[in-house]
Amino acid sequence: MKCHTCNGDCIIPAGKVLDDILGMYMACGLCPPDPGFAKNSPISEKIDYNFGLCKGCKKRHLDFVIGNVLTILKDKGLFPTEATLHEVGTPLISFGYQVPYPPRLNYKNLVLIMDSVTKDIAKEIVETVPEIKGVIKRTGLQSQSIGILDTDSPPHTYELLCGCDMRCDIVSSLFGELCIYKNQSRIHIEFKNTKIKKMEELYLKGELEGAVVVDGFCGPGTLGLLSVLAGAKKVILNDAWLPALLNTVLNIKVNSGLLGLKITFENADHNQLVADEPVLIARAEGKSEVMVYHGDIRKLDMAVKESDICLIDTFPSVNPARFMAACKDMSKKIIII
Repeated sequence: MKCHTCNGDCIIPAGKVLDDILGMYMACGLCPPDPGFAKNSPISEKIDYNFGLCKGCKKRHLDFVIGNVLTILKDKGLFPTEATLHEVGTPLISFGYQVPYPPRLNYKNLVLIMDSVTKDIAKEIVETVPEIKGVIKRTGLQSQSIGILDTDSPPHTYELLCGCDMRCDIVSSLFGELCIYKNQSRIHIEFKNTKIKKMEELYLKGELEGAVVVDGFCGPGTLGLLSVLAGAKKVILNDAWLPALLNTVLNIKVNSGLLGLKITFENADHNQLVADEPVLIARAEGKSEVMVYHGDIRKLDMAVKESDICLIDTFPSVNPARFMAACKDMSKKIIII
């Protein structure tokens, strides 16, 4: 499956990712020890692409990779000589899960979000630091969510300066695991596990088995696809932000073996960035029936007349109460995630 961002082979089926993930970032017996860099103290060493490279597995400790980037930034005069690793940016491993040890990185294993970088320097970083897959420039405050708050708000995105921003988070629950791919310059970054805990509570109560579930702000599809894993007979995934839904459709395909689903319809010509009235952009069938709609949740009742559960998962800065009235018309129960 080709990546629609870089046209490369960075999209890997979920089954293979889950088979390989535990050893993906592990050190081998020949790996150099942890460099012990202090994240908030200046580093005097000039670190190039060979610095810290393991002769066996060809991986490098995360700190060596970030140190390599820091050396470039200082050599270019963008950062002062006393700059620290902490100032470089936010590193996101390309297949994210709770790694219990400092990760050792291989080729194109890291997407880097930076506040201070130019397009030319980003290009040099991607071309000369082997582990860097893509460089994204942050816009706005770090607390500002990527995407849209609602259909009345303008989109907020980061800028992909060079490389590819496609990465994957491993989502683990009591009832199964999924690989959720996302274009990280256009999709909100999430680290908290509270949403998965909420889904597990619903699962243990038996509320998802055989249910019709609406995931009203689905993003890349995490909660809706977890509902499929949990035994829902029908899942409606909806979002007003098209980039999120393109990732949702991708995630149905990538996880098709785990979900027991196959895409039977895809509206490939639909390209409206933000939608109002719901438009069906994909359908999948198998163990469950899955419908993917692009539209404002406040108008989703034009397409969905009845459901058992409606999941409302808004950005932290958005009060979900203002969407509850619309959801009451199409669902027996509303769950704020």
